[in-house]
Amino acid sequence: MFDTPLSAQELESLAGGDVRRWADFDLAVRRWWRPNLNLRTADLGSRPRREVLAEAACHGDGRVRQAAVEWLAAGDELEALPLLLIRCVDWVAPVRAAARQAVAAKLDESSLRAMLPLIAVLGRRQVDDWMTTLFRENLPRVLDTALALEDRTSRRWAHTEALGLLPRERLLRIARRDHDLVVRTLCGDALLDRGEFVEELLAAGSPRVRMRALTLVGPATVEAHLADRSSLVRSMAQFLVRKAGGDPAAHYRALPASPSAIAGLGETGTEADAGQLEQHLTDDRPRVRALAVRGLRRIAPDSTAVRPLLTDPSSVVVRQVVAFLRGKAVEVAVLRELLGEDRPLPTRRAAAALLRDGDTWLRLHTDLALLRDNDLAADARRDLENWLLQSAGIYSAPLPELAAAIDGLLTRVPEETARRIRFTLPR
Repeated sequence: MFDTPLSAQELESLAGGDVRRWADFDLAVRRWWRPNLNLRTADLGSRPRREVLAEAACHGDGRVRQAAVEWLAAGDELEALPLLLIRCVDWVAPVRAAARQAVAAKLDESSLRAMLPLIAVLGRRQVDDWMTTLFRENLPRVLDTALALEDRTSRRWAHTEALGLLPRERLLRIARRDHDLVVRTLCGDALLDRGEFVEELLAAGSPRVRMRALTLVGPATVEAHLADRSSLVRSMAQFLVRKAGGDPAAHYRALPASPSAIAGLGETGTEADAGQLEQHLTDDRPRVRALAVRGLRRIAPDSTAVRPLLTDPSSVVVRQVVAFLRGKAVEVAVLRELLGEDRPLPTRRAAAALLRDGDTWLRLHTDLALLRDNDLAADARRDLENWLLQSAGIYSAPLPELAAAIDGLLTRVPEETARRIRFTLPR
């Protein structure tokens, strides 16, 4: 985009479109400008064409930019104001000064609203705080426009700057309903800083805001959120219960079974609670089975009830089972049997992951064996490339049977790759 001189048609499209594109145009012209090229902007003449003037405003030579600023200050074309705003954050002081004087004369409330997206973008250019000050000083006049900016970074900045301007009810509405979690958190934190709407934010704020709100309520409310749907809120509730001398796990044991209660018991329980979690490994809901496995990984890492779930039809559950089994002895023959094409794909991926996890030579054999597998070949090729990068640091040797099996699979890789692998095998 903008990698060739601007045409009249492109200028019309640019001038009538998203004003933020002018910032991209400025940077693009800088990329293809070279001081030893005889560009058409080198001499503006007595009446430069609009497209030539637009390029001149972004020229690599400060003298050309300053001349362009003078022309733009005297004109009223659509592109004049956005280009002048860009030069307000120029790295050359005289260019900045001339552009800022011109902008002060041209910028009214209507044009300010139109230029606000560009002003917000230009505020990120680290020259000085002039553009930021322009935004802040005019924010009360264009508040709704600023809060509705399309650019996510600009919109978040606008909300940050507007915290002191918004009434408490509007802050609450944003904190509860905005589509951007960062904006919701900003507004929620602003209310909590003042101790306002604590209960409302605890019920419907972002997880981080609800976690903080818990620190402002009484023990009964804290205990009621031990089984919160958010792990952040649960962890804060658990901390506050312990701080008060209580035992979160005792609360979870007494609660009716729910995904959050099962998760909480896995986060705070002991090995004595393993049986209660194991009961949920046969639940109809994949999420519950996964939470039970995750909890057992923490409180009962030696549980024998988890391994059969390697064949679970849910990939969510199988991922938790793989995490549970990593570093544990799992029979190689069993895992290879689970690689069979008649097995569900999540199970096959899990078996391959555990085989690779066990031993560097078993990992190599697994990758080579799966290179012709329709479902798992791509993963195998990627891991084989990583293995080759790490092979220089391998000082162990495979058992003779495994070495022979690896050598027998080298016909599946290019000759150069086979040569590198054979070099690492015992002779």
